[in-house]
Amino acid sequence: MNRRHFLGTSAALAGALLMPGPAAAQGKGKFTFLTPFTLSLAFAPVLYAQATGKFSARKLDLRVEVGRGAAQVVQLAAAGQVDAGRTGGANYMSTRAQDNSDVIAFGTIAQISPFVVISDEKAPVREAKDLAGKIVGLASFGGSMEATLNLMLAHAGVDPKSVRRERVADGPASFAMIQAGRLHAFFGNTSTVSRLRAEHLAASVMHADDGVPGQVYVARERDLAAHRDAFVAFTRGVVDSVKELAAMDDQALLAAIALMGKAFDIPGIEKTDIALQDLRGNRELWLTHGVENVVRNDPKQWAEGRRLLVEAGLMRPTERPLYTNDIWESAVA
Repeated sequence: MNRRHFLGTSAALAGALLMPGPAAAQGKGKFTFLTPFTLSLAFAPVLYAQATGKFSARKLDLRVEVGRGAAQVVQLAAAGQVDAGRTGGANYMSTRAQDNSDVIAFGTIAQISPFVVISDEKAPVREAKDLAGKIVGLASFGGSMEATLNLMLAHAGVDPKSVRRERVADGPASFAMIQAGRLHAFFGNTSTVSRLRAEHLAASVMHADDGVPGQVYVARERDLAAHRDAFVAFTRGVVDSVKELAAMDDQALLAAIALMGKAFDIPGIEKTDIALQDLRGNRELWLTHGVENVVRNDPKQWAEGRRLLVEAGLMRPTERPLYTNDIWESAVA
């Protein structure tokens, strides 16, 4: 896949995101994967696997598309517009608890939340209770960032209505809004922190580990059954990709970044020092439970996540299975 194809197909998808119809990957071997936001090295497990031919070697014709938020990933998977996508664990679990949801998690790529709460060192947010009465920036509403915020507030006993939410870009521009007094904090990720550090901005960073699986791969149950081989090939490619990246030193990582940059239009990738920090930080999230458990859904973590969300009133009680390890087990066998 070259940049021209990626940009063209992304634009086409953006114009038909909510149109009903069959998934793009119903043809043999074709597979459409949706990211929740603009491409970044957070998605390197898929991007590197594609750039190095791991999918094509398994006869999987992968297309990477860019979405407009984590909630939309679940919506488009449910509508059959994409075959699989990456979304936040908390918002997915809340949706899955609804009886009409056919979308299920078939892998966990970030075992803990990738999100951080960024504020000014002069007025730092050090714990969730500090958010009471504050204005908080989010890249999207109704998605994984907001679900994580709501769970943090529930645990801290903070009235969610006391926290005003503003939609902002996930990047250094939002830190300027904090400095201007228009925000008190905003949600970002590892990539955001790398860019802030590179610009020597006095940012305070609080990790938002909410006890729920961080980022998951989702698809319709019917698609997992009907196109099982495609999902096994996808998962195997991602697992192999992460294992290769996990074994790399900095020089090898820089070469991997350059390779992904040739295949995909990744904003900011030309700043190699920032990109390297970004990839290192994201790699930690993929390997939290050990390289042998890459992409595996951890039963204990999922059980704890279910309990936390139900107790916080953010998910209805349900006996429905929230995940499957069937695809992962076949992929790593």
